[in-house]
Parts: sequence; structure tokens; C-alpha cells
Amino acid sequence: MEGAFLIERGIAAGLAIERLYCVPAREAWARGQLAGSAVPTLMPEGEISAIAGYAFHRGAIAFASRPAALAPLEALPRGCGRSTILVLPEIGDPENLGAAFRNASAFGCSALLLGPSGPDPYCRRVLRVSMGASLRLPWARLRSPEELADALRGDFAVAACVLDAEALEPKDWKRPLRLALMLGNEASGVSEPWLAVCESRLTLPMRGGTDSLNVATAAAVFLYALP
Repeated sequence: MEGAFLIERGIAAGLAIERLYCVPAREAWARGQLAGSAVPTLMPEGEISAIAGYAFHRGAIAFASRPAALAPLEALPRGCGRSTILVLPEIGDPENLGAAFRNASAFGCSALLLGPSGPDPYCRRVLRVSMGASLRLPWARLRSPEELADALRGDFAVAACVLDAEALEPKDWKRPLRLALMLGNEASGVSEPWLAVCESRLTLPMRGGTDSLNVATAAAVFLYALP
């Protein structure tokens, strides 16, 4: 994790910090964050840059133990109250995944379910773009559409966000109490195997000759429109 902000978010999320390197000016801050559980290593900014691989670290970098992976059912919110989860089975770009995590956090999503491949939510780019949201929000990987159907059956209604003139706009659709909102691949949308487990199809009207939105942007609009 690069920078004080992400390190603080990681500690708040319960990550076990193994090593923390910082410039001397950040020593007091680092000791306060570690609270006696470890001792920060002080070094010049150039040496921290060499460890990070670039200068974007703002004087601190930390290594933490990776949290144990969750199964889909473990990531889902318990209970029967109103809830929204984001399902991104085929997303391919780490910046889009990071932005989707940040948007999901901002609009109150309870969890994210991801496909069997794609960017690691704990990779450096996703962490930075998500502003640490991928450290806080529960997430899990799905092995197949069938696993998604089994995990959500009887609990969440699944709606696919698609480019389809026959799909409903959010304003014309009655949102279920517990909603799983699915968005697809950046280039090709939601593929047929994943569409098969969706009960509804939603779309956003496009104007000005625009044919689609960035997947993370689309997620934000849908999450805002379907609170």
C-alpha cells in the first residue's frame, strides 16, 4: 500500500501490517498507526521509491498480510433487509474495477461478486483508484454463472445492465428489496451465460451519439437511480 491514506485505510480494515517504510518526517505518524505492533523503517524518499518502483508513495509504503478469500455466500450480507450488491463477472481493467469499488462504497453497496478471472482487488492500481474501498467492502470470486445462481437463489433478484432498446429504464422498473446488479465486460457487455441467470434487464438512454458509458460510470448511475 502506497501513501498514508491507503495505509490508514488498510489498518482500519484490520490488515496485519508486516513492514512499513517511511521518510523520517513521517516517523511519528507511522508509530501512531502501528501502535507498538511493529517499528517503522526510516529511509530516504529515493529508497522508498526504489521499493515501490515509482515516486508515487508520498513518503510511506507498507506491506500487509493478504486477507483470507471469502466464498460468495460469506461475502453476501445476512438478514432480509434492503440491500444492493454489485456483480462484475467479466470486468477486465483494474482502473475500472477500482472505480467500481469506490462507486459501490459511495452508494451503499453491501458487497461485490467478481468473475473467475480479472484484476485482483488488492493489486496496487485497484487499491489506489478505489481509495481503499476494495479493502473495506466484502468481495468474492464466482467460478461460474451457476454458482451465482446458487448463492443468490431466493434472496437476491438479479438485474443485468445492458445496451438494449427493449430493456427497462430504472425509472420504469420497480426495484426489489434485495438487488444484485450485474454489469459486463468493457467491450462486449454481459455475455449470454451470465445473462441467463438474470431475471431483469435494465438500460440507460443515450443521447448525443454516445453508444455506451464506461462500466464504472454506468454502475454509479444505476446505483444512484436504484437506491
